[in-house]
Amino acid sequence: MEDSLKKKFQTLLEYQKKDIELRKLNSILERDQALASMTKHKRIFNEAKQTINDCEQQSGELIGMYEELQRYVDENEAALAALEGVEACSEEELEARVKKLDSLKSKFQSADKKMHAVDEKSRAVCKARVDAVKSGNAAKQQFAEAKGKHAELVNSKSAELDKLKAELEQLRAALDEKLYAEYSKLVGENKFPPIVPAASDERKGMFNCGGCGLGLPQQGNAYLKDRGWCYCDNCRRIIVKLN
Repeated sequence: MEDSLKKKFQTLLEYQKKDIELRKLNSILERDQALASMTKHKRIFNEAKQTINDCEQQSGELIGMYEELQRYVDENEAALAALEGVEACSEEELEARVKKLDSLKSKFQSADKKMHAVDEKSRAVCKARVDAVKSGNAAKQQFAEAKGKHAELVNSKSAELDKLKAELEQLRAALDEKLYAEYSKLVGENKFPPIVPAASDERKGMFNCGGCGLGLPQQGNAYLKDRGWCYCDNCRRIIVKLN
């Protein structure tokens, strides 16, 4: 490999090394149990908040149902009072009054059932709201505790994070643009690390990919020997042989 190209690959490999370190550090932060707890309790809090909103909406609907039932009962009580205040003059009038009374009795029974249903629903809604308030408050407290723990972890790693970011930025300015573009492309294809060393098979005098481990074809071996780098036909990573 030519010295100028070798230097470019060495700089890129140094950049990759720092990139790997930064990714590992970010992975530690992302997999923090406290962060997972924050996500969990935020979801619980939002669910409780939604339940409270739903309960308030249902409460308004139940009040409307109760008021409607109360008007219905008042109307039928008025009808009953009107029937009780008039004496029947004939057998036909008496029979008609009995039918009306039976009808009113049925209406009162129906209204009573509906009133009980509204009452039971109201109790259920009230309980759901009380439970949601309790779970929401508990989730809020646990979220705050988890947030504090995660902040402690982030603070403990902040200096290391800043150092790695600064080093990467400095190395980035020295990278060959074409090589970096290829590096970024492979990273975007989830080929990480994108640059791998050539692994030799001394018994056969051939090379393997340092990424996927598969042996290189004749052309790949020839490229490594002649120019010091090639692509892996299997995983598409860049294989380098600096020595």
